[in-house]
Amino acid sequence: MLIRDGIPGARANRIAGMALAVTLLVSCGPAVPAAPTAEPLTGTYTASGGGGALPAVQALTARFSELHPKVDWIVAESGSNSAIKLVLANAIDVGFVSRNLTDAEKQQVTGIPIGFSGTAVVVNAANTVTDLSKEQLRRIYAGEVTNWSELGGGDQMIRPYIREPNAATRQTFEAFVFGGAVPTYGKSVIQQTEVEAMLTAVNSFRGAIGIASTGSRTAGDKRVKMISIDGILPTQETIASNDYKIVRPLAVIYSNAAELKPAVRAFFEFVKSAEGQRVAAAAY
Repeated sequence: MLIRDGIPGARANRIAGMALAVTLLVSCGPAVPAAPTAEPLTGTYTASGGGGALPAVQALTARFSELHPKVDWIVAESGSNSAIKLVLANAIDVGFVSRNLTDAEKQQVTGIPIGFSGTAVVVNAANTVTDLSKEQLRRIYAGEVTNWSELGGGDQMIRPYIREPNAATRQTFEAFVFGGAVPTYGKSVIQQTEVEAMLTAVNSFRGAIGIASTGSRTAGDKRVKMISIDGILPTQETIASNDYKIVRPLAVIYSNAAELKPAVRAFFEFVKSAEGQRVAAAAY
């Protein structure tokens, strides 16, 4: 009986044949991946923040979902200050702000720029006034001018509206009009919360004036009209060139202490990409 290294011949032949078959299978079969294939991005995520950044974030999340069809977004307006609080509390996945972050806030959250937004001055659509100077604005809101006839308009009492104190639109407006000084408002100035309430109020009174974020939402509302300030209308071009002066930066934010979910991390990378920046810029 044939012996090969102590193994009977028939058995040795079977072992050699099995080894050859395994070798052929590995060499001719499909390539074995070096690591498991990553799961596709999936899930429903939340984003909330300042109204000035809302159109850009809506456009960014919509495009991201086109690229990753299993990802859904719930996007809402809650205000810039609320966005920071919600992000730090891990109550939302993505925050967005329409103002500069303070030095203290930068210690807690990171912002990714997505462009700029302006604060528009809006009047009732029937108002004949189309332009005001910075000084005229200050005098209106300080209560020093009370009738549109003093500003080249009709004989109509001025009814000024302002946003709530923590609104980014108001903060930007005050920085421009009052030059960093403590704002002094006249007794006739009425506070409105959120954009829709402001636009409704300005529409309700022929002599009304108010403020709102620039963009397609305000520009497309036929109840009001945006006016120029010192001869400059708030448009995408004048905001980008800094010719229009009542401007604030926009950003998406996340907590510095957060462990980002894969889809959220991928979203922030998309925002920083050339395509993401184009999407945000086109959402004016």
